[in-house]
Amino acid sequence: MNIRQPVYARDFEGFYEASPTSCRHHVQKLLDAAELPDDLPERLCGGLVPHAGWVYSGRLAAMTFKALARQGDVGTVVLFGAVHHPGVRAGEVYDSGVWQSPLGEVAIDEELAAAVLQADESLRVNPRAHNQEHSIEVQIPLVQMACAGAKVLPIAVPPADLAVRVGQAVGRVIAERFPRAVVVGSTDLTHHGGGRFPAPGGRGEQGVRWTVANDRRMIDLVEAMQAERIVPEAHERMNACGAGAIAATIAAAAQMGARKGILLEYTNCHEVLQHLYPGQTDDTTIGYASVVFA
Repeated sequence: MNIRQPVYARDFEGFYEASPTSCRHHVQKLLDAAELPDDLPERLCGGLVPHAGWVYSGRLAAMTFKALARQGDVGTVVLFGAVHHPGVRAGEVYDSGVWQSPLGEVAIDEELAAAVLQADESLRVNPRAHNQEHSIEVQIPLVQMACAGAKVLPIAVPPADLAVRVGQAVGRVIAERFPRAVVVGSTDLTHHGGGRFPAPGGRGEQGVRWTVANDRRMIDLVEAMQAERIVPEAHERMNACGAGAIAATIAAAAQMGARKGILLEYTNCHEVLQHLYPGQTDDTTIGYASVVFA
């Protein structure tokens, strides 16, 4: 049996905690802090989540999962992942077994996996594509607590034109046969400055303003559910590291009946850092968004 072990769970300097007690406590804290609007539609097909360390973006990820869980019993969460490592050329499906987190095992929806693999040749079995990727891993404990008992289906999606086709195929299968499934794409937005990333918008507050405006371009496309424009936009403006995951999620949600994206909250690591440590300076700005599709 395939067992995907956690790679990025560390109690110190990790994306999230390895200790079961600490991990559970942190997830509960994130869910408690995730305030949702009162006027959300009753039926949500999916959403987008960021995938930085929980200290930075965990609350926004928790918002999306909390919103999806609020509508009722979620049976399966299809997780479209960003790609940070080479070798991902299709919709790479982790098709069987379990994913392990500090909170225990979560089962792969093998029936849904088989169905989507048969639906379109843009998807293929490739568990190894997920071995060192964090974009889906950091969501698993949130799924376990927000959507207790749900299965998952991890699919890595490259930032390429086929992302829309991957999403359409998955969405059609869900719409036809799996009414308790939802789709969630994992992505951060613009990565700007700080010595690690390009800084076309300048340094300091000028760079932050540029990043927010650059992210707004992507968010506008997400809200309008313009799946085909996501990857070209990201290639031109570098405003999403998970453009394939975004495009696939939008395309799938459209097949499932969604007609609009709803931004629950936007922030970036500069704003979070200023809140945690007022006066601290860091030229790095990475954008995060919580979105649902209805």
